[in-house]
Amino acid sequence: MKRLFAFTLLIVSLRLNAQKNIDGLIHAEKSFAAYSVAHGTKEAFLKFLDSNGVVFNQGKAVNGIETWNKRENGQQVLSWNPQYAEIAASNDFGYTTGPWELRLNANNDSVIARGQYTTVWHINANGEWKFLVDLGVGNTLKVLALHVNKIKAKKIMGIATTNEVLKAEQNFIDAYTVDKTKAYSAYLSKQSILNRNGLYHPAISRKSQSAMITNSPANIQFTITGSGIASTGDIAYVYGNTIINNKAENYLHIWRKERDGWKMALEVLRY
Repeated sequence: MKRLFAFTLLIVSLRLNAQKNIDGLIHAEKSFAAYSVAHGTKEAFLKFLDSNGVVFNQGKAVNGIETWNKRENGQQVLSWNPQYAEIAASNDFGYTTGPWELRLNANNDSVIARGQYTTVWHINANGEWKFLVDLGVGNTLKVLALHVNKIKAKKIMGIATTNEVLKAEQNFIDAYTVDKTKAYSAYLSKQSILNRNGLYHPAISRKSQSAMITNSPANIQFTITGSGIASTGDIAYVYGNTIINNKAENYLHIWRKERDGWKMALEVLRY
């Protein structure tokens, strides 16, 4: 019996350890998406949300589990797939982004909405991948090929706190109010993704990013409301509220610590 128990613990340990890599992160996202199709969006979110996980509702960041518990099960089918993924050196903290589609019901293939999601994940105390933040954009024109690109950016590990990231975030916000182009030039990583409403696909090239930045509103008011960081201090996230033309919305920034400081790896900006 003791041998069987020890063997079981070994199998569990190996299973949990196997999850601590970028393939485990991608698998978690795909499992989340598959569960949504099979069991409904509400059940999927409740299963994969962290107890402190955040979603966004009417321009505010709210506790995800509390919010989804209040919602009714619907007939609409939400599906998605990771297109880009990056993981911290700790192998237990990362993010994915990719296209999503909403259909009327399980028997109807007509797409009624589509967009691009971004989700931040971590491994909780039970060794399970759970997501911390989820924010997407809508009105994208089509879904691209669903090959997952594993981002292998050069990151700098070390002791870092959320205060460092929040300082970088605030510096970006201050710079944006003066000159948005110079703000992105100073803080946007050379290996980065910009997600905005109404785009054909995420902007990953300098040319597409430059065009997007040029067309961005110049009078965005950013307010930071939450943040988190990997234990290895190389990837972090900051989210908050925006006011654009008197309309309240939300944003999400994922930051990467690089050789020349904290740089923005991904932006989700809704307007």
